[in-house]
Amino acid sequence: MKRNTPLITLLVGAALGVVLLISNMLATPSGKPVSYSAAAASAASVPATAAAPSSPAPAVTESSPAPATSSAAPAESSEAPGQSPAESSPAVSQPASAPSPKPTRTTPTRATYTARVGGGGGSVAVAVHGSKAIAYVCNGSSVEGWMRGKVENGKLTLTGKNNAHLTATYHAGKVSGDVEAHGTDYSFSAPTASKSSGLYEATVSVQGKTIKAGWIVLGDGTQLGSLEPNAESGEDAVTAPKLDLATMTARLGNLVLHAVPVDGVTGSGF
Repeated sequence: MKRNTPLITLLVGAALGVVLLISNMLATPSGKPVSYSAAAASAASVPATAAAPSSPAPAVTESSPAPATSSAAPAESSEAPGQSPAESSPAVSQPASAPSPKPTRTTPTRATYTARVGGGGGSVAVAVHGSKAIAYVCNGSSVEGWMRGKVENGKLTLTGKNNAHLTATYHAGKVSGDVEAHGTDYSFSAPTASKSSGLYEATVSVQGKTIKAGWIVLGDGTQLGSLEPNAESGEDAVTAPKLDLATMTARLGNLVLHAVPVDGVTGSGF
């Protein structure tokens, strides 16, 4: 037993030295420590890349900003709370308002008007052609009169022989006023003549005298006419013969009267 004691002591000392050496190695870090976080991140990126599809979504670049991260501030960000857009935005000058259009003329300046006079004792016709006007009134016998004049500001003032006169205004397709002939006064309101109505006249010279006849044809075909045996005097009017509108003629015994329309539209008879 005594011979082995030094050997055992030596072995124990060697083992202790080995243990101390290993402990010293473990306690001292290496000059270049390994970054486990970087290695782990690198290792994690490998499976992520491998799992990505063959056609990855396009990356967001600076030239095409993502809508969610648009640098433009929302509209409400530039306004104070409770402030309307009109109050927050700078004043915008309004365009100058266009001038109001002139009212449309509802009454033609070239037209013929026919109607019965008030009370039905005769008929009246008025032809307006621009600034000129011609009127005729008759009761189909002794009361009749031709009048002429001008149109001024929508008013008619016409005069004729034997103190015949007419004053009227016209608007909205009607002529309304008063007319007097041979001392008889009539009121009237005449609408625009229809295609079958109108005013007609005929003159013929016989033995140095001018015979003049006038006819007013209403829209319902009613016809009234008077004839002046002496147009210069305008007296002693009589009933005119019936006018044939197809031939525009009327017979007075053996005398044929050729009528022409007095038309405000065409200017015939002016």
